[in-house]
Amino acid sequence: MFVIILIVGAALRFYQIGAMPPGLYQDEAYNGLDALKVIGGARPLYFAANNGREPFYIYLVALGVAALGRTPAAARLPAAILGALTIPAAYALGRALFSRRAGLLAAAITAGSFWALALSRIGLRAVALPLFTALSLACAASGWRSRRLWLVALGGAFYGFTFYTYLAARFTPLALILFLIFWYIARPHTFPRPRWLAAFGAPAVLVVAPLAAVALNQPDLFFGRAAQVSIFSAAVNGGDMWGTLFHNLIAALGMFVVRGDAIARHNLPGRPVFDPILGAAFVAGVLISLRRALGAERDRAAALALIWTGVMLVPTILAEDAPHFLRGVGVLPMALLFPALGLDVLMSWARDKGHRIAGIVVAACAVTAGFGLTVNDYFGRYALDPDTAYLFQSAATELARDVNATTGVGWTGGLSDSPLPEGEGPGVRPGVGAGASAYLDLRLWDTFPSLRFLLPQSDRLTVFDERHPFSFARGARAVVYLWPYDRRPRAVLSGIPPGMLIGPMAGPLARGDLEPAPYSLYSVYRVEPFSANTPSAEFEGGFRLYSISRTADADGVELIWGADRAPAKDYQVFAQALVNGNIVAQADGPLGAGLYPSSWWRAGEIVRESRRFDLPLGVNTAGLTISVGLYDPATGERLKRLDAPGDAADITP
Repeated sequence: MFVIILIVGAALRFYQIGAMPPGLYQDEAYNGLDALKVIGGARPLYFAANNGREPFYIYLVALGVAALGRTPAAARLPAAILGALTIPAAYALGRALFSRRAGLLAAAITAGSFWALALSRIGLRAVALPLFTALSLACAASGWRSRRLWLVALGGAFYGFTFYTYLAARFTPLALILFLIFWYIARPHTFPRPRWLAAFGAPAVLVVAPLAAVALNQPDLFFGRAAQVSIFSAAVNGGDMWGTLFHNLIAALGMFVVRGDAIARHNLPGRPVFDPILGAAFVAGVLISLRRALGAERDRAAALALIWTGVMLVPTILAEDAPHFLRGVGVLPMALLFPALGLDVLMSWARDKGHRIAGIVVAACAVTAGFGLTVNDYFGRYALDPDTAYLFQSAATELARDVNATTGVGWTGGLSDSPLPEGEGPGVRPGVGAGASAYLDLRLWDTFPSLRFLLPQSDRLTVFDERHPFSFARGARAVVYLWPYDRRPRAVLSGIPPGMLIGPMAGPLARGDLEPAPYSLYSVYRVEPFSANTPSAEFEGGFRLYSISRTADADGVELIWGADRAPAKDYQVFAQALVNGNIVAQADGPLGAGLYPSSWWRAGEIVRESRRFDLPLGVNTAGLTISVGLYDPATGERLKRLDAPGDAADITP
């Protein structure tokens, strides 16, 4: 059973690890950038970028990048490995503190926990803390029970290493001190002698000493992030520190069964840690632990579970955005022992009543139901939610993939970053192909660290500033990626030689954390040589329609326009889909797709655009007639054809 739990839990963590969740958030990308420095020879004990970060996960990412290249999978693969290893660690912890059966249930609940699963699929360092916490406490508890000093020392070494994982580890000394105080008061005759305490403490101090030296030498760097998000800051508490503290306390206590983290990068917004069934088992486990810890037996394992969970909620209680599943990650996997304990006691009670099989079935159904809900919620509702993609900055990741496909260098959507053959690759539009030059706006490069991580150096990639526009030779193939807002795109694009075929299109949608509506993150201008042929139609104002053709899926039309002189104003395209002379769909819009308006055009300009129709259900696309032309949006007057009667060019079935 344990092997099955481990295999299934690991499979969920590794499945499409580079693509779900879609994108690569900036914190993940910063880990990748620092991993590149490690590969280049840097060996810091604390990384200063992005508000400062502990080193362990970044060194693992360096191994991933060395193996897979600069890819999202390389940044996330260590998280999947650590998350999978946390499953057997949860088993060891549950077995050491309670029983073998409780350990098995804890492993199953960990394998199917939405929180643990989501944490295992994003490239953030917090995922390492639950693993080393479980290893530390499991080794120490097992060593104490078996009277093996070396196992306690190993637990101490693991404990010291937790400080290299995530900043929430800084609260763990308080949990241990409170537990030792409880032990000394409740059962003084069994309190460990100094050599046992030293066996745990000495290795921990030795392991953590190098990092502690960094903290003493650079306190602002080491403690700066905590100060930024603390509720003791007036900027966070809004002048009501006690009110904020009370709100956060209630929110943190309720995150297990009422309402969880609302941030989509950490959770399906609002989803509590446990579903209703496991939530009931969690409450039962907490009550059982309270009775054992405070009753006549003064159970140390129950007390440790309660104290540890309570103290490790403090990082999210004392910070903004409570409950926050990253800041509260120190409760894992300890908090997952409570539903395991509740189900374990239920099974024991059922066995004593002569209903052993029924108890097993109830516990199995509870765990299986929770597992099924997690799979549905994560791979169905969460991973496919547009908000998840927005918050993981998927548009920037799409940009990186498209740039790499254009240049033929780097990651283009697979597991690794093996190069593409010339002229091939997903994301490259017909006629441009891999091996072309890419010109990337500096604004995009500076804003998204995922671009700096996912885009390798290449002679075909140029990062430009609007103050220093690019230019390239006539006949060159290129793609320009431009931040179009609050800028001067026309001046930037003047570096494209006249007579080249320009294909403008909007990039994918993006939305920042505090932005109300999504918007196209960038504009794309695909540039390639064009040999002018006889126009399909000629219109007033010097416009020529060189090509009119159906798109491959027959739901749209692709147009290539030209101008033999610079237009004086912006014109509009009308595109109509007709059946038996009746309009069934229309796709009007600015000439140049709104991204390269005709008032920008120079003499000899060639522009490709496409129009898509929202056709009614049941329409036979093979029987469509498509009619296109131009008009002045200010007056509504259509431009007449000069080479034929009328004001439109048609494609007939």
